Amino acid sequence: MSDSQEHRGWIGRLLGGRRTQAARPVPEDRRAWARPGELVDLDSLPPDVARAMVDAATAIDEADQAYYRGDLAQAEQLLRGAVTTEIDPYRQLAEERLGGMLSQDGRMAEAVALWLRAARGPDPGLRQAVATCLGSIPLADGAFLVNADPATMRAVLPEAWGFGRPGAAVYQASAHRHRDAGPAVRRRLLVLDALRYGDRELAARFEAVPLDERFPQWHPVWASGSQLGGCLWSVAGHPKGTSAVTTATVDGRPVVVTGGEEGTVRLWDLATGEPVGEPMTGHTQLIRSVATAEPDGRPVAVSGGVDRTVRVWDLRTRRLLHPPLTGHTGWVTAVDTAVVRGRTVAVTCGEDRTVRVWDLATGEPVGTPMHEPPLTAHHYRSRLSALATTVLGRRPVAVTGDMGGTLRVWELAKGRQLGPALETGGGSVSSLAAVLVDGRPTVAVGHFGGVTTLWDVATGRRAGERMAGPKDASHKATAVETGGGVAVAVSDHAGLVRLLDPATGRQLAQAFAGPRGGTRALATTVLDGRPVVLVGTDDGRVHRWDPDLDVRPVGDPLPGHGGPVTAVVTVGADGAALVVSTAADGTARLWDPDTGAAAGTPSTGHRGWVQAMAAAVVDGRPVLVTTEGDTAVRLWDPATGAPVGEPLAHDGRVRAVAGVVADGRPLAVTGGTGGLVRVWDLATGEDLHGPLAGHGSAVTAVTTVVVDGRPLAVTADGDTVRLWEPATGAPVGEPIGLPAVTDAPRREREREPADEDAEDAGDIDDIDEDEDEEPDDGPVVKAVAAAVVDGRPVLAVGVDDGLAHVWDLLTRTPVGPPLRATDDGLTAMTVARIAGRPVLVTGGSDGTVRTWDLATLARVGPDLVLPLPVGALAAAPADRLVAGFGWEVAVFRLAEHAGQAGGGRAEA
Repeated sequence: MSDSQEHRGWIGRLLGGRRTQAARPVPEDRRAWARPGELVDLDSLPPDVARAMVDAATAIDEADQAYYRGDLAQAEQLLRGAVTTEIDPYRQLAEERLGGMLSQDGRMAEAVALWLRAARGPDPGLRQAVATCLGSIPLADGAFLVNADPATMRAVLPEAWGFGRPGAAVYQASAHRHRDAGPAVRRRLLVLDALRYGDRELAARFEAVPLDERFPQWHPVWASGSQLGGCLWSVAGHPKGTSAVTTATVDGRPVVVTGGEEGTVRLWDLATGEPVGEPMTGHTQLIRSVATAEPDGRPVAVSGGVDRTVRVWDLRTRRLLHPPLTGHTGWVTAVDTAVVRGRTVAVTCGEDRTVRVWDLATGEPVGTPMHEPPLTAHHYRSRLSALATTVLGRRPVAVTGDMGGTLRVWELAKGRQLGPALETGGGSVSSLAAVLVDGRPTVAVGHFGGVTTLWDVATGRRAGERMAGPKDASHKATAVETGGGVAVAVSDHAGLVRLLDPATGRQLAQAFAGPRGGTRALATTVLDGRPVVLVGTDDGRVHRWDPDLDVRPVGDPLPGHGGPVTAVVTVGADGAALVVSTAADGTARLWDPDTGAAAGTPSTGHRGWVQAMAAAVVDGRPVLVTTEGDTAVRLWDPATGAPVGEPLAHDGRVRAVAGVVADGRPLAVTGGTGGLVRVWDLATGEDLHGPLAGHGSAVTAVTTVVVDGRPLAVTADGDTVRLWEPATGAPVGEPIGLPAVTDAPRREREREPADEDAEDAGDIDDIDEDEDEEPDDGPVVKAVAAAVVDGRPVLAVGVDDGLAHVWDLLTRTPVGPPLRATDDGLTAMTVARIAGRPVLVTGGSDGTVRTWDLATLARVGPDLVLPLPVGALAAAPADRLVAGFGWEVAVFRLAEHAGQAGGGRAEA
């Protein structure tokens, strides 16, 4: 039985009431429905039209009678004839009826197509009825969600309600990954995302969808649900970051207007995300802000940026209306539009601390620039960073914010400041957006420190609660009318976008619009009475999020980390295996490997980003060895989260760690930024041999392997791998050098969070961050893993160009050609045993996990496509794999055929 058949009774109740209204006119009544609510005399119509109306009404009425007799085949035949009529009201009614029948019979795709047609028909009652169907019945059908084309889903998802909400939420969670993928990839992602939402029943429905898959693949057992919430569409936009976004209407078509880091302005269809026309070029550097207006009915966009110019674009012709508007002597940081004395104008501000007004019809400046007061001692804090226009009484005004957290109101008609400056107390202003709250002009203020506030422009007082979020240098805020009042949309560098109630500060909805990049730009609009949020991210993508304002939770997700997962291991505790994960939020979590249930209290005692982790046994009890980006190595009790002993001091920042047992002693091998390696006795905390020199740059990866019966440590820097005997500290053989640079494109290396406060870090959005020393060019080793294959030790070396090199450690020669481990930068690698076979598992920043048979170097199964970048991988007992991706942790099993999601042992 299909998923839709489970709702047969509900469909009958929904549509049954309408079936009692006979559509056929009686013979003595020469009237029929021409439009909803309007009867027409058939004798007044052309004969063919009158006959078509009578035929359609008769067919629908007879189909109703056949349906109630149980003759479904006859009812379907009659309705298929009626949906071809040219009489719109009857065709719409037939489409609604036939869609309901087909959905009960499991033919959901055809049912949805009919309902979508009926949703465009003339009868508002029928439009509401089919919207009710569209938002629930297909979204609970696993086969439909797996196989539906993305264009159909974009039309269905905004209607989600009731029992359709879980399916809609799960579908959108990774829509950016499966939108252009086939049903097999989409099904695997839907199963995973259903488990992320804690909905095992829905996951089982997806898992049961039949597909022709004959290869072993990784099936999720459980997954955490920290980074949930997806977008209606997400498209590749600018080649670099999308730095500005707004909306407009061009010839009746709603569009998204974006500015990019590369200096182009682009248009996108708001409904579909498809590009509209060619990019508009002219700016030579990053665009900081875009705004739109319609002077004399002509849609235009105004852009300003780092090249110190303001440009006005005709959105119909996609050409400049005027030569570049010049006058600012620093970056143009914000633009908006207004109407001043009947003229549509652009209002701009910049780092030169001026506010300027431009006539959009002529491109000429209006009046003289308005200046901030004379320079203070701290020039940086006086730079204008944001601007929004509104109307105060009858006066058009601009509100500006600066890097010192000060707001000022400017009267545009008279070119002067109104009232005293307003000190917000929230830190540097990153964004401003105007909105009416209870009819009063108000601005939503986003601060670089992660705080959002609303301020009444007339009184200069704060309106509503102070809304705090993560401290973030890219925090943006805007506001939108939801129908139930004003809501504030905020975003941060992690890609999280939230909708907040300003009266209470309570979160209404959230989405992760930047799965691979932080948010750079934010805008809102209202479409069909519902709020829509547009997001630009620093990976160049553009996203549309339609917030679900139903505050009832979807699913029961497992709580997890609040930052990217950096390391995962398995460890034995009290006779049972546990999964341990660490993340950039400084927490460590313990998980039951079978269910994902929390196994103890999360540890929050870590001082910073845990970069690497290893497990060991010291004096009979399991311990975790972690590095946190500083100069210390720390030991932890996984059961209690308490530190074990004193930190082990290193020369420089510790980047990598591995555990090994030599001569019965538990040891840890560490490497760091100084290129030095140390070996520690974990029982005593002793540095056994002092710093071991040999690497010419930072040690980026460490592992261990047994060669000829003796344990060895393997360490790698940017381009060299070395072997050491931990017991003596002696090097073993000559170093292994990586081959020359491959043809693979180089990837930008990941950076660690900056220690500096964003407010004191120089340019507004371009905050430099410390990087560890690494070679300026050539491949850089990101991970190493070792195994014994047919009695011979082999080493896999993962490089940031996406290749994995496999070496025979006895002969120091490569084994076969390099493996294309990922199409993007390689980020994680581990060795596991599946049914006794050693396999190499690799993960990349593109969210792809690949598995290789180390005996043959052949691929094992298809790619495991994850919704977020892979941060960590580890083998687990019972032929399972632990993966950290984005903020999430999940356990997978390798199986030949699909089975029940969330349980069962892998059959390899």
